[in-house]
Amino acid sequence: MSYDLIRAELDAADFGADRMFAALRGAARLANNPATLGEGRDIVIRLLSKVSLCGEFERRILISLVRTVGLFPYMKEQLAVAEDDDLLAYQFHYMAELDVVFHGLQARIYDLLMSGSNVVLSASTSAGKSLLIDAMIASGKFRKVVIILPTLALIDEIRRRLTGRFGRRRQIITQPSQQAAAGAKSVYVLTQERARKRDDLDDVDFFVIDEFYKLDIRKGDDDERRAIELNLCFHKLATRGAQFYLLGPNIHSIRGLDRHEVHFIPSGFATVAVDIVHHDMSISKPERLERLVEILGGKTGPTLIYCQSAASAATIAEHLIGNEIVEPPAATIPTAEWLSENFHAEWIVAKAVRAGIGIHHGALPRSVQQLMVRLFNSGAIRLLVCTSTLIEGVNTAAETVIIFDRRKRSTFDFFTYKNIQGRAGRMGRYFIGKVHVLEKPPAEEPFVVEYEIGRQDDETPMELLLQLPEEDLTEDSSERIKNELSRSLLAEETIRANASVSVEIQNDIAREIEHRLKQGSELYGWSGLRCSHPQLAAACELIVGHIRAPGGLAEHRVFSGSQLAFKLRQLEYDGFKSFLDAFVKEEYPNSTLGSRIEVVLRFVRRVVCYQFSQDLMVIDRIQRDVALRLGVAPGNYGLYAEHAENLFMPASLNALEEYGLPLQIVRKIANALAPHEDFDGVLTRLKRLDSGELDLTQFERDWLVDTQLAI
Repeated sequence: MSYDLIRAELDAADFGADRMFAALRGAARLANNPATLGEGRDIVIRLLSKVSLCGEFERRILISLVRTVGLFPYMKEQLAVAEDDDLLAYQFHYMAELDVVFHGLQARIYDLLMSGSNVVLSASTSAGKSLLIDAMIASGKFRKVVIILPTLALIDEIRRRLTGRFGRRRQIITQPSQQAAAGAKSVYVLTQERARKRDDLDDVDFFVIDEFYKLDIRKGDDDERRAIELNLCFHKLATRGAQFYLLGPNIHSIRGLDRHEVHFIPSGFATVAVDIVHHDMSISKPERLERLVEILGGKTGPTLIYCQSAASAATIAEHLIGNEIVEPPAATIPTAEWLSENFHAEWIVAKAVRAGIGIHHGALPRSVQQLMVRLFNSGAIRLLVCTSTLIEGVNTAAETVIIFDRRKRSTFDFFTYKNIQGRAGRMGRYFIGKVHVLEKPPAEEPFVVEYEIGRQDDETPMELLLQLPEEDLTEDSSERIKNELSRSLLAEETIRANASVSVEIQNDIAREIEHRLKQGSELYGWSGLRCSHPQLAAACELIVGHIRAPGGLAEHRVFSGSQLAFKLRQLEYDGFKSFLDAFVKEEYPNSTLGSRIEVVLRFVRRVVCYQFSQDLMVIDRIQRDVALRLGVAPGNYGLYAEHAENLFMPASLNALEEYGLPLQIVRKIANALAPHEDFDGVLTRLKRLDSGELDLTQFERDWLVDTQLAI
């Protein structure tokens, strides 16, 4: 019996116990043929979903097939009827240190890593790649481990998992200010930017890069600056001799790692089966919304609805609320009330949660993102409307995935499509996931990752080359750098430190600063937090007029340096809620209350907490270079840049949002956490707080306790 025939049998409404043996026999033929092993594994998973139809004899056959296809964790529920050789195979794949059973692919990778090999693994989202990170830590082989993750949201997820698994046996470091205790076995969980800034990673034994496809600078789907940082981070760790493990989904090959001995393993190993339904719909959003209601009306299990943007997520949520597609759960009412009070009563996220629908996208505060994932994974909400910020790395327990619309500016590529598809189903919970694709799926194409440092050419970004040591540059790259530096008005040290900004733009900024300084201007000589509005505005004019030109901040409703300075001051002195309330009242063409809220959230997260501090330090280095050359006392903007990056709060308090605690609650308990200079001290005091003695609502107390339990 062929794979298609067995699938048709299993899908038949009248499939029963009398047809189970024939299906098992067909599965055995597929599983024992190397050419059809993948199909055999898929059928075995589908048979596991029907194990209730098996008698003891059929269960013995099924457990033997589970062993044959390498799905050893699935044997646990059937061990009572297992044969001795099956029991031995199960025990052979058991890791006592973690109390887990590896499947076949995990066991293979574990052996390679334990032998000291560098491994690059490409496997589906459900393949359990991350478990091997914990296994390496549990092995006790490594004193210092570094895990590089693409987002801060993932940092907290991994931190919580490692804390729960290892407790005090490993020191988990996530913040820039944290230092490893003398003699401690430590695990650093960092973004590439944080890893690059640390000076204590020269003796790393083992490092991991999750979602390693983000090394590729030329794909155009991600922030190029962050891809450059990831290249430099990998280079920093790998050239010092640390063993590495790179993991990601659906990669066909990786180029540029020739100087490293690497085992690249692309695997189609799956732990869940997936049914895909193609709807091939037009781009018309109303038609898709109606089809979405039809699909959800079929009472799907926990469902992710993937869409292109925050605006699209809001449209979907509004439509589902209007159609009463979910019965509003009482459990989400406190969450909705808190969101309404601390953001806005008409915010679509608050309204959706009240209706039993979650929303997750990049503009949301991290603590709210994490809350949405917890509500979904716990079953408090059944539907989660999300963008790519959830698809890329965050673990969810979804039975069904609906791909509603395409990416912004283009249809999603095959790589993204496969990554989203991998979110359906969950090992041990949902044997069979279902994916609904509302638009025509993309054509299959290979996804090749290019490691830029290892394949330098004329298109390699100058920002990357300027930050590499001379010995790692090709002759052509060295010549390009010499030509670039020869055109600079600034010192080589300044140009290299500001590598993210072109020499032309740096020259323009230097000329403007020099002109004003020669006229006796005092706009650039300020230091610390003491700057007048004109001084702050002068720095902001250089940012908006040069670094972010043309129109680089228009999407945040910032059109001049003076306007940027005013918003920064407003946020600093009035606080977030007042800042939000003032902005949403300012109507402008083609805006809605919801879109204005999203603009504020994006401005705070992307500009204030990320771009502005980096841009201000570019200005700081240039004004310092020019001032010293002219014999003028320079300014020092470092403290203000750090202050803004931390939303004008002590860094140790702002960092608590990464631990899942919203800043609204942090501000309420700030005095109880004083002094604020040492982050580890703040964490210790946070963990010891008695939530019942604090001026918090019951919902906020519960949120605080959840955070405390994960410290």
